[in-house]
Amino acid sequence: MTDRTSPPAILFWVQHLLGVGHLARTVALARSAAAHGYAAHIASGGGHVPGICTGAARLHLLPALRAADDSFGGPVNEHGAPVGDADWQARRDRIASVLRDVRPQLFVLEHFPFGRRAFREEISDCLDLARALGDTKVAVSVRDILVERKPARWAETAGFVEREVDRVFVHGDPAFVALDDTFPLAARIAPKLHYTGYVDLLPAEAKMPAQAEPEILVSSGGGGVGSALREAAVALGVGPNGEPIRVRAGQAVPAADLEGLRASAGPRVVVERNRPDFRARLATCACSVSQAGYNTVVDLLKTGAPSVLVPFDAAGETEQMRRARRLEAMERAVVLPEASLTAERLKGAIAAAQALQRRPVPVRLDGAESFVAAARDLIGASA
Repeated sequence: MTDRTSPPAILFWVQHLLGVGHLARTVALARSAAAHGYAAHIASGGGHVPGICTGAARLHLLPALRAADDSFGGPVNEHGAPVGDADWQARRDRIASVLRDVRPQLFVLEHFPFGRRAFREEISDCLDLARALGDTKVAVSVRDILVERKPARWAETAGFVEREVDRVFVHGDPAFVALDDTFPLAARIAPKLHYTGYVDLLPAEAKMPAQAEPEILVSSGGGGVGSALREAAVALGVGPNGEPIRVRAGQAVPAADLEGLRASAGPRVVVERNRPDFRARLATCACSVSQAGYNTVVDLLKTGAPSVLVPFDAAGETEQMRRARRLEAMERAVVLPEASLTAERLKGAIAAAQALQRRPVPVRLDGAESFVAAARDLIGASA
């Protein structure tokens, strides 16, 4: 039995495979839940991410699995070997221990069943155990835009939600993009859908110091992709109006790759690791050049920065291109497909983006707070 004298517990399951956006969004939700008095826990299966701040939420690391390559081949274990029975069993044992310890009133699955299909047996075992331990509600946490799938996969997804899930939290705003734009069976699960708004990773009270000189801010997220974008930015040397260029990369990018970029960079180019002042620089930059991942686009929506988007689109990945094209249709960004990326084309795209009017896009960015309120209604417990 669950100890009802303790704070209500929420357990998040999350698996990042290539980038860290899924984990970052989950951590923001868990931090918000913990700040409102819930016992928030995160079972993360993608390995340690340096610098991740969970606040009062507790992080439980599962044996790490990741994508084998940029095409999401795999998954592979921490040694780069194909996942075997022993790897799956180690994860089952670890998450079972977490479930028995936490005994959550709410179990939140990040992205599954809309993705992460390779983990369906792990999820099935988790749900069986969670429900055996007590009266556990099950929710899904999903981003605004999904990658295209075959009709049979979408039917499987809708069936799982109908049978197993109490609520689907969509971390987006239908005023910007609705789930049914990329999930054709959304009407089947409409009674279970709840739009939270976009999840802003930074607290509202964060102060943004001014920069001495506006710059071209080039970023490629927290994962290891984006090498073509970084190389084109370094080759550009300066912005269209002589602006300095700052190129940033996540911890997953090998140090040798960064050193190679620095060796070829001109005097107006800085190459460095990601730092916490990203939004501060974004708020006053001459232009942002980035991919179109969820968290980066939230930063752009918040600041209204002039933006060139070079979406990650390897191996049929359609999510970032859809998000980028939506911003372009609103005249908030210029899209440059990676296949067309050269230093000269990048220069032209930056100039075009700088001609756009700088203003925030009116969408909801209160996703973390809204999630907590909706979770409270779902489990019928106050922290």
